[in-house]
Amino acid sequence: MTKVLADQKPLSSHITIDQATLIERTAHIGSVGPRTRANEAQMRQFEEAIEGFERLELLYRAAGRAKATWREVEPLGLVFGRFGYLVARTRDIPITYRLDLVEEVKPTGTYFEAGRRDNFKSWVEESFGIFHGDDRLRVKLRFSGEAARRAERVQFHPSQRNRRGRGKTLIVELHCRGHRELIHELCHPDWMGQVKIEEPQELRAEYKAYLSSLAEAL
Repeated sequence: MTKVLADQKPLSSHITIDQATLIERTAHIGSVGPRTRANEAQMRQFEEAIEGFERLELLYRAAGRAKATWREVEPLGLVFGRFGYLVARTRDIPITYRLDLVEEVKPTGTYFEAGRRDNFKSWVEESFGIFHGDDRLRVKLRFSGEAARRAERVQFHPSQRNRRGRGKTLIVELHCRGHRELIHELCHPDWMGQVKIEEPQELRAEYKAYLSSLAEAL
């Protein structure tokens, strides 16, 4: 039994590496949208360090930077969206590291306290998507028409509360970070023209600025 378990890949490796293979073997399942492949050896190192509370050294090239640099981190967990990310603590601040930008991983042989990872799940649930770089806002959205009926069956965020509004509209209230990813969701064809940001004003302004920047690309 020990040998069998030792030969198995961690769940996160299966999610990021074996999913495409499974879909190829199953005729009635398809996969759409962009995705990146993770480095299998690195995924095993991440998994083992997360389970064993071991600090890691990462050779990491941040997006937009020409050169990678070494940094020591306390790995907290893995999250997956368009890309895969390692969430790790650096100087007591949780930071997301994109897996495809990690060039090398080294175990340090030093360990951190298990309790320092206790709030990982709640930290993940604060954000609408992956990123936590902006303020936490109370957001009020109003869906109308067909979008209201569709949105009733969608969980946008764990903090979500739904209620009926005037004219058969659906009001969705959220308390989250990740404003840019929320804006991306509101630009989806399912909602376009049938959703309004009612609160807060700063998110409305950010949404308008985003649409203006998209128009400049034409």
